[in-house]
Amino acid sequence: MKSQSDNSEDMNPIKKRRQPIGIYLAVLAILAIAVMGILPRLSLAKKLENSVAATKELTETVTVVPLKSIAGASELALPSSLQAIEETTINVRAAGYVKQRFVDIGSHVHAGDVLAEIESPEIDQQLLQSESEVSNAKAAVGQATANVSKSLAATEGARSELIRYQANQAEAIANLAHVRAHYAQAVASVDGAKARLMQVRRRLEGYRAELKRTRVEQELAGKTLARWKELEKADAVSGQEVDEKQSVFDSSREKVNVSEAQVNSGEADVQAAQEAVTGAQAELLAAKADISSGEQRVEAAKAAVNMSKANIQASLASHQASMASVDAAKAVVGSNQAIVRRYAAVQSYEKVIAPFSGVITARNVEVGDLVSPSGGGTGASDQMATVTKTGLFGLARTDSIRAQLSVPESAVTSIHTGQEAVISVQELPGKTFTGSVTRVSGALDSTSRTLMVEVEIPNPTGLLKPGMYAQLSLKNMAARSTIRIPASTLIFDARGNRVAEVKPDMSVHFISVQIGRDFGDEIEVVQGLNGTEELIMNPSETLKEGQHVRPIHKGQ
Repeated sequence: MKSQSDNSEDMNPIKKRRQPIGIYLAVLAILAIAVMGILPRLSLAKKLENSVAATKELTETVTVVPLKSIAGASELALPSSLQAIEETTINVRAAGYVKQRFVDIGSHVHAGDVLAEIESPEIDQQLLQSESEVSNAKAAVGQATANVSKSLAATEGARSELIRYQANQAEAIANLAHVRAHYAQAVASVDGAKARLMQVRRRLEGYRAELKRTRVEQELAGKTLARWKELEKADAVSGQEVDEKQSVFDSSREKVNVSEAQVNSGEADVQAAQEAVTGAQAELLAAKADISSGEQRVEAAKAAVNMSKANIQASLASHQASMASVDAAKAVVGSNQAIVRRYAAVQSYEKVIAPFSGVITARNVEVGDLVSPSGGGTGASDQMATVTKTGLFGLARTDSIRAQLSVPESAVTSIHTGQEAVISVQELPGKTFTGSVTRVSGALDSTSRTLMVEVEIPNPTGLLKPGMYAQLSLKNMAARSTIRIPASTLIFDARGNRVAEVKPDMSVHFISVQIGRDFGDEIEVVQGLNGTEELIMNPSETLKEGQHVRPIHKGQ
């Protein structure tokens, strides 16, 4: 019999099954409500995160511009200022007043023309006084010269005798030099004969050694031939082999004969060389005797000369005294003549001369002005000077004009002397002038990296004026392609010249560049870029390496 509890369990099986289902449904409902509330929030958070990330990546909008590649040109255009081929400031060397002026601004003069005349009364008076003093000094020289003539006549006899003895002495010395030369020649002959004797002796020794060697070879060849003949009898060798040994023996015998002849010839040479040495030594002894005799004659001639000199010492003493008087008078004349030349040179400066042909570019003096070597005129107006405000005149040679150019480093290899250059000036529209490169500096300027080049332009008509601003085009340049960038893309800072590039991943990359010519709104880049970059215009100081930007092409 079941208990009451068992009956209750059996009676409610459906109730037990329904309780888990309800719980499950309640949980599912709660989850559904939670999902419906959370998903919109998660989506909103994701959008917000993406927006923040995009804002972080695209923090700045920049304008980019592509590079410009310029095809190579066969000429290089550069600015310059024209200069006269020669120009100078003409100063005064003589102090005084301007007496006459023969030229003015724009006057064409030739080398040697008188430009002005200076009046210097003090210099003229000093020159006249100096010339008078020279005349007095010359009269004193004449009197002293007459005294010299008297003393000179007294010494002429003694001098004639001295000259004769000196001639004898010179003859004796010359004869001694001759015999000494003969002695030196004899010494050389002895040395040569001895050297020849040693040479032929060494050669004879060689011949004898060779004879000894050939005799040994002959003896060996004879013994070998005898053995081979014995072997031939026993049929141990062929007849041809015996003939070969016979040929060797005959050859060695012939060599012995030749060596014997050479030894005989060498012995004859030694005998002849020995005789030559004996003859040369005999000649050397004779030359020594000649030298001794010549030295005795020279000593006798010297004694005669010394005696003659002693005889004329007294007359020479008086002559020297007279000559001293003449020298003193001549010294006075020379001193006064130097003073005359100095004043004459200063007086010549009273005429102001053009040093070369050209045109007067400045006139800073008027008639009556007081001038001195330390300065120019005192009455000229500053407005009258076109080139210089110092000195009397400015002079320029303008039949040729020159211009100096600073050629960039990238073009220096194409520059050479004689290269054609075409010149144009703004004041003469439509006109061009042709010149050529005359001078090229041997080094580049370390600061600007440019080469100094000088061009000379013929200017026979005078259309080109010194000081004009001109544009020069150098012809026959090596053609090359260059890259130009807008001037606004270049960054100048402590790290040098740089540009900012936008890479394909929208990041910023800074590139160091080397610049060439400046064209105003564009700048030539000679190193650092390959022509495919897109550069940022007017890059701000806040841009960093690797920063992502939003590029906008110029014109969009």
